[in-house]
Amino acid sequence: MKKDYKIKIENYNDKELYIRNGIPWPRIPEKEEDRPKEVPLEEVYPLYAMDFLDTEEAKPIFESQANLVIKHGIKGIIDVGCRIGRINDILLEKGYCEYEYMGFDTSPEPIEYAQELWKYSKNIEYRVASFDNFEKIGVNFPVDCVIWSGVLLYRPNQHAELFKKLTVDFYNASHAIIQEPCAIQDNGKYPDGMELKTIDNELDFYKSNFKSYAEEELDLNLFLGRRKICHILL
Repeated sequence: MKKDYKIKIENYNDKELYIRNGIPWPRIPEKEEDRPKEVPLEEVYPLYAMDFLDTEEAKPIFESQANLVIKHGIKGIIDVGCRIGRINDILLEKGYCEYEYMGFDTSPEPIEYAQELWKYSKNIEYRVASFDNFEKIGVNFPVDCVIWSGVLLYRPNQHAELFKKLTVDFYNASHAIIQEPCAIQDNGKYPDGMELKTIDNELDFYKSNFKSYAEEELDLNLFLGRRKICHILL
């Protein structure tokens, strides 16, 4: 059943979606002189801070991930940096129900929101945790796939090491899905004068060190609208 992302949960900050240049956008100052040099990557953030990712414009990101899960018959899913785990809505919309899922994020508010949405689903679990704390992210089901949703850029010089440590060594997964912003963004989808964080130019490691690599590029009408969705067979 499709979830209502306008659901009101007591004590959560409720803000209207911010639109800039006619597209969903995070709340970054309009004036260049007031903006930071790069978009802050914060471990703890309120639910509304990234609500542009909950819009219909952003849905193809998670639909692409869901299509890969279905195509490869993936049954055990770990979602790193899951936020509210929108992929679950899409999987169920497509009639794909027989799977186990654990998503974790460092920020409590999005996780609490997701836990409320999915509290009656026995196969779907959300946790507040970091990829650095292995004691909190173990599961009791076989992991087929680890999804990295715009998280590897948190380790700009060590993302390959982190990927291998978690995906291969810890979870022993056979698939991985990486979602990252493209290094080149269309005009109006990223602020002028700000540095874009991404590992888009460093994907050769994933292309050359595993059994197979395939990618899809999306061009969406929202902030950081150009995204790469990469599937890796380990």
